[in-house]
Amino acid sequence: MLDISYRNDAYPRTIVPNLMKRLLTIILLYSNLLISQNEIEVEYYFKNQCESLINNDSISFELQNLKTMESYYSENLKVIIPSEGKYELFVTINDVKTERSFEEIIEFKGVLKVIDTIIIPKIIYVSEKLNDDFESDNIIEPKYYNCQNICENYEVDYFKNGKTRFEGEFKNGKPIWNSEYQRDGSYIKYYYDKSDRWYKWEYYDQNGNLIKYLKNIYRKKNWIQKTFDSNGRLIKKEVKIYYPIKN
Repeated sequence: MLDISYRNDAYPRTIVPNLMKRLLTIILLYSNLLISQNEIEVEYYFKNQCESLINNDSISFELQNLKTMESYYSENLKVIIPSEGKYELFVTINDVKTERSFEEIIEFKGVLKVIDTIIIPKIIYVSEKLNDDFESDNIIEPKYYNCQNICENYEVDYFKNGKTRFEGEFKNGKPIWNSEYQRDGSYIKYYYDKSDRWYKWEYYDQNGNLIKYLKNIYRKKNWIQKTFDSNGRLIKKEVKIYYPIKN
């Protein structure tokens, strides 16, 4: 009688693992291809509105995805982000004795490459230092400046399209309150206590309607943060803890 049954060892045992490896490799390559197709190359140039000159070598920026909270850091004023969406742009300008910084919200949509010029605001947050080290005990008390002048009383700054970018009331460079606007007209208004801490901030939409607001109640070991809706109804309460700074 003819035996036509298949023997289990008729095929090398390495075939199945090899097929699995190849399949995984194909899946990874395809996934990487999809990711690379969604990547956006961002290149920024910077233009100063004030009289002081700024060396581009002293500028760096970070883009933080507001959904994932992942941050992507520039190199030679270029950065690659993995996908479109809303990002917080943090810009730092390091000179010999000062560090200036500002931020704004930018949305990337339907593009694979962005080359743009960012206008450096007139009103900017400035930290002065005694030497080249930016350790906390080496920094002179930070203040807001409008170009070369310390902010005093009411100050306002604009986007290049003429819309308000930033406004606030100040005393010797310290904000009593200030509002930071997005390009679509929505904004957040911050209120400060005598220790320069936020004790309240309000979120507004493009039409100036209040969306929600937050309040901080500070204590010695912690603080309480309460979130209210536009009608003043408490919707969230959290206890925040002070974490010691490690040297």
